Amino acid sequence: MAVVLALDISGTPRQWIGYDDAIAYWATKSVAWSMGTVVAKYRGGIQQDGTLSYIETPSIIAIKGTGFNPQKHAQVALSNRTLFGRDRNICAYCGAHFANHNVLSRDHIVPKSRGGQNTWMNCVTSCKNCNSAKGSKTLKESKMELLYLPYVPNHFENMILQNRNIIADQMEYLKAGIPKHSRLLLG
Repeated sequence: MAVVLALDISGTPRQWIGYDDAIAYWATKSVAWSMGTVVAKYRGGIQQDGTLSYIETPSIIAIKGTGFNPQKHAQVALSNRTLFGRDRNICAYCGAHFANHNVLSRDHIVPKSRGGQNTWMNCVTSCKNCNSAKGSKTLKESKMELLYLPYVPNHFENMILQNRNIIADQMEYLKAGIPKHSRLLLG
């Protein structure tokens, strides 16, 4: 199901919302501005002049108000799905691409047993073979090298990593807010 990208008034992505919620924002005059192609049109009643009323919503809307705290959403939750998405399902050690997530795992560059933290900057995608070969060793001890560096995705990337059916104008908007070092810009 396609959804609408809801932004705060400054243009920062808030969340993905359904058509009903988007139309409700329009009906309550809570939309500050919008862009993109029309994705939903709800018909209303017949006006006194005989015309049919309707409300429509484009694919991107900015919501008025102060209910969105950008700091709250600034941190992207680290999960295997978002980690593998950030790294484009590519093992950080052998460079192989895997379509099947069952053969991927989360590797801690500094192993947790050595005090490494479960953070974006200490985690990379690894195939299970490479992760097993590295074990609880450091990169130096395992004689393995990273093929790419970890980084913390921003909120625009997070909206993409949520794996929605993103339409072209939404993707264009989100990609404009992604830092140049993002691997999501590679394809």
